[in-house]
Amino acid sequence: MTYEKFNKNIVFKLINKDKNVELLETVPYKEYLDLAVVFYIAHTNDDDSLKCKVITNELMTSWGVDVDALMGLALENTPRLLGLKIRGILSTIASYTDNEELQSVAEEEDNDLPLYVATNNIAMHGAAVLIYRDLLKAFAARKKSDVYIIPCSVHELIMIPSVECPNIDPVEIKNLIFYVNRNELKEEDFLSDNLYFYNVHNDEVTIVQ
Repeated sequence: MTYEKFNKNIVFKLINKDKNVELLETVPYKEYLDLAVVFYIAHTNDDDSLKCKVITNELMTSWGVDVDALMGLALENTPRLLGLKIRGILSTIASYTDNEELQSVAEEEDNDLPLYVATNNIAMHGAAVLIYRDLLKAFAARKKSDVYIIPCSVHELIMIPSVECPNIDPVEIKNLIFYVNRNELKEEDFLSDNLYFYNVHNDEVTIVQ
């Protein structure tokens, strides 16, 4: 498995740092908030399904590269290979049905419910769009607002422009995140119990305390 053959297919995903201590002893990673950015090789099978191979410390060493090199490649490759999808939450829910009328109504209703689901084009490990270059900056500029970010799972995020939800209660949102993670989410899909906040003025994401 040569570096030259696969370096165009190196992408990243986000996982919870504390929940994956054993894994992180064996793979290269970068810390991000309470998360870890890990790397894998992605390529499609004949049926267009995605096949992934995690990059281990051993494999990285055999390639003669470091974690910063992997990060640089993944920042370029992940958006190119996996893309980005942002849509209203009602449209996202309706997309799981075959009801075109429901989907049409959902698109109209999304205008009154400023919750935006962000993922990649295959909705697999899509929470990694959080660290796409300038994604949050562009979204915040379009909305002219700071942004709350709910880490729904390793597969998707919900972005909430604060200007469109001026009465949002971060404590209630954090309680909801905790409840869903314990009662609705599969353990392997868990990303974080925290609520994040993107400040448009300093271009920074922080954990809401």
